[in-house]
Amino acid sequence: MSSSTSLLIGLTGIARLAGVQRPVASVWRSRFSTGEDAFPSAVKQNDGHPLFDAIDVARWLERTEHGNNPDAVADAAATAAPSDFDVSDAADVDVVDALLALRTAAGQSVGAMSRAELTALALEVDPGDAFLRAEIERAPLGWAEWADVLADAAYTAAQGARVIERRHAATRASAGSAGPLTPVGENLVITLVSALVSPLTSRLRIGAGISPAFAMDVLREVGDELDVESPAGEAGRRIRRRLVCEAIATPSSAVDETSSSVHIHRLPTDSWSDAAAVLRDADEIALALASADRALIVAPSWAFTDALAGADDLARTTVLRSGRVRAVVRFGPGLVATAPRESMSVWVLGPPVGEVPIAERFTAIADLTDVDLSAAARHDVTSDVVAAMGSARDVRAHSFRFARLARTSSLLSSRGPLTAGSTARRSRSAVADQELPARIDRARDALGPDAPGPAPVAADVVALPAARVDGLLAARHLRALGGIRVDSTEFSSSGLVAVSADDLDDPTRIGERRVEPLEFATRHPSAKLTLPGDVIFRTSPTPRAWVDVDGSKVVVYPARVLRIDASDSGGLVPELIAADIATSRGGAGAWRRWMLRRVAPSQVAPLRASLTDLAHRRAELLRRVDALDIYTDLLASGITSGVVTLTEPAASAASVKK
Repeated sequence: MSSSTSLLIGLTGIARLAGVQRPVASVWRSRFSTGEDAFPSAVKQNDGHPLFDAIDVARWLERTEHGNNPDAVADAAATAAPSDFDVSDAADVDVVDALLALRTAAGQSVGAMSRAELTALALEVDPGDAFLRAEIERAPLGWAEWADVLADAAYTAAQGARVIERRHAATRASAGSAGPLTPVGENLVITLVSALVSPLTSRLRIGAGISPAFAMDVLREVGDELDVESPAGEAGRRIRRRLVCEAIATPSSAVDETSSSVHIHRLPTDSWSDAAAVLRDADEIALALASADRALIVAPSWAFTDALAGADDLARTTVLRSGRVRAVVRFGPGLVATAPRESMSVWVLGPPVGEVPIAERFTAIADLTDVDLSAAARHDVTSDVVAAMGSARDVRAHSFRFARLARTSSLLSSRGPLTAGSTARRSRSAVADQELPARIDRARDALGPDAPGPAPVAADVVALPAARVDGLLAARHLRALGGIRVDSTEFSSSGLVAVSADDLDDPTRIGERRVEPLEFATRHPSAKLTLPGDVIFRTSPTPRAWVDVDGSKVVVYPARVLRIDASDSGGLVPELIAADIATSRGGAGAWRRWMLRRVAPSQVAPLRASLTDLAHRRAELLRRVDALDIYTDLLASGITSGVVTLTEPAASAASVKK
């Protein structure tokens, strides 16, 4: 490239070019600042950060054999940029993207062209200014030369466009929910979209929130014989430019009335959007669907599945009432690169249920918050979704793994999470329900005389589905109470028992720390003590819980309390809550998404009694095991030291040496 359009690179880019960690580039700069083959000097400063000539740096890496990239000179164009190019500016990225698309469409290099030649070529390739003409008209000539070098460095113009797109995405750390999907998220969406495509599908309609690279990955998977319809505005221009770079045909003008389209959308498209904006966009998507169309919408769970209030809940109800939403699935965090702790959900929309009354409609719901999205899990949840979108016969013939069918009317009237009671639990035994009675009998027989109480018998009791904590709080089956901030100087050896978060690692320590009642009441006049059956829990570093069977404890912050409503327990059992918390995912705010098992109300009291009995028996057995271990150690020590001897088994006692 000419000196006027030299490529500049920062220390982070140098590390990426050399294939080393970021601090290594700084070490090279300081260690080799002088000498016969010194590290190239900075040629410019940008906000206090030094910028270097990328080609000079690449040649230095090659000449001195530093770094781990033998092709540094060839790759420099993919890592660097002209001095007047800002990779964080979407408008600048669009110009380079357009130059790469023009290069592909024309089948020739564009770097040596004059302004008039570039403009004429853009008019020839894009006479209606559908995707690149406006960008080419404002492109600096030096960037055209760089576009050629970039395409050669990346081997193709399409790969060069992907390089620039990735570099631009890396500058959008504040994009939040609107940021790019992680590889796991992309694989999940691709699997779901592929399943929605049928032999009658003729078009893939792409929403504004779908990046060009991801759109091409989806199209490659579902078959590039489909026509692609891009969104309006700049997002659509980017998709159309990438179609040109990938040499994929644009949509045909004729549309077969018997065919259908599959829509794919990401919401929100802007980082500042709230639940109202997301749901408004979802409603517009549903209204735009043709009768046979299907759609997949990916959006944050705080808008699509979590509990909402007021106008937002009404807006979501409006979309659900349309009959288009056939499946609702909630996933755990880790699907969006710029919001790694945020849960995402999908709505799958299909043809309406026809004339079926709302009271008789069903929607498939699933909560995969704690499920690892392996290839098998993705396949199974996709299978559940496809079955749920079929006929009643398809539903009856399918064995659902993750999803369950919920009456749409119950979703419309619910104030809690849409996916409440649909969690895919990872059971330690993974036993099918139909096998449980036989397994219980065998386990009871194995206990012999230690088997507790009467044997359980088969019963026709409707089991309550597991439910999320936030839904149980909204239904007032549970109350959450915060811990009390107790100063270390308040602890004493007598008085009220204080339970802290670290005590939950070893509940046998509970009781070692106490607080003097009168002093505690003076310092914390509004503090509440625990009641019998309260579940004391913590969320970090790992979730732990303990059931306070006696009550009157002081819970020390950051430990907290879950209290079951005595008048309406909702089938909750304290011991089950503690067990479920121990196997749940931790982290800030995760406790509201924990799924808790429930039982039929008539079974709460007998189950608690049985669990208490079993806990006492287990404690006694552990005491006996400890006693046996102590006896074993002492006996071995006594024999080896000659202090005691053993007689033959028929003898009545051991003799002790005097």
